[in-house]
Amino acid sequence: MVSASSLHHIRLFYAAYFGAMGLILPYFPVYLSERGLDVAAIGMITGLLAMARVFSPPLVGHMLDKKPSSKGFITGACLVAALFVLMLSWAVNIWLIAAVVLAFGFLWSAVLPLTDGISIHVSEAAWVDYGRLRVWGSIGFVVASLAGGAWLADADMLRFPYWLCLLLIVTAVAARGFPVDISNAANEGEARKHFTPAFFALLVTGFLMQASHGAYYGFYSLYLVELGYEGWQIGAFWVVGVAAEIVLMWACSRPLQQAAPIWVLSTCLLLASFRWLGIGLASDWWWLILLQLLHAASFAAFHISSITWVKRLAPSASHAAAQGWYSACGFGLGTTLGIMGCGWISAQLGYAAAFYACSAVALLGLLSAIWLPKRV
Repeated sequence: MVSASSLHHIRLFYAAYFGAMGLILPYFPVYLSERGLDVAAIGMITGLLAMARVFSPPLVGHMLDKKPSSKGFITGACLVAALFVLMLSWAVNIWLIAAVVLAFGFLWSAVLPLTDGISIHVSEAAWVDYGRLRVWGSIGFVVASLAGGAWLADADMLRFPYWLCLLLIVTAVAARGFPVDISNAANEGEARKHFTPAFFALLVTGFLMQASHGAYYGFYSLYLVELGYEGWQIGAFWVVGVAAEIVLMWACSRPLQQAAPIWVLSTCLLLASFRWLGIGLASDWWWLILLQLLHAASFAAFHISSITWVKRLAPSASHAAAQGWYSACGFGLGTTLGIMGCGWISAQLGYAAAFYACSAVALLGLLSAIWLPKRV
């Protein structure tokens, strides 16, 4: 049963989960450096987290579709992940650190698609807009990223595992209060039993959109440094993008869920292509600020529509696996290959060329988007 309390638990989960991400992305490499690892080792270990995002979500999703127990799994996985994070402080060599990070990444990557599946079901039942649940993740990310600078200043960097562990314990506590497991198994005989071509088109479209973010996620800050911007200015550009994401998720989630995906996702791809092309051409701060507002389209609107239609296009007995495959194709494989490819282009031709390439990749996504449903 869905209650007001269970909805608050979903909001708390998103805030803590993305708060953890707000610590990991900026500070985990710094923590590894403080532990004495060189650049090559840091790259290898952070790459293990990306690898986990490719394999873990679909594997866990298939397991839970056979025996639905996502609420219990999420709670247990978050607690065990917290234990692995604590073990980082005790790991004495690179191989132990790598093993611990891979185990943590496997569990940490699996729980978000499962929670998204629960949130979408709640939203489809008209309890609350999905965007108004997910927006708390964006808020948590911003707060943790900013607070992390104070929590982990200088000598305090070695406390990184303890702060991360605390946030993971909060996710476990939040998951305990999720709605009881929601399953459409009763309707299995009346619904699709196989993944449709439209579902695979959605996976390809998600992969291409996330791959088009490669230059942004991997090299946007370095590009701004090259343009002459300073640290606080770079942070301000990132905050503008997240703020635009928050506003859209709060204000426009329901209309996006009610619109046909071909129109929403095609529009987002076009705006993403324009955004990347503009960043490659721009250097004036006011122009870069305007382009950052398009994060509301290239990420927020695209994500809301995609997550909604993953559920609608998947077989009723495979919802967890479907969310896992979408996460693996987009946020796992798409982001990883996008950053790797843009790294090579940036080294050969410069950061602007990487953004031009990303603009082309976003346009390529239109070819798969045309196979998506044209009506709700």
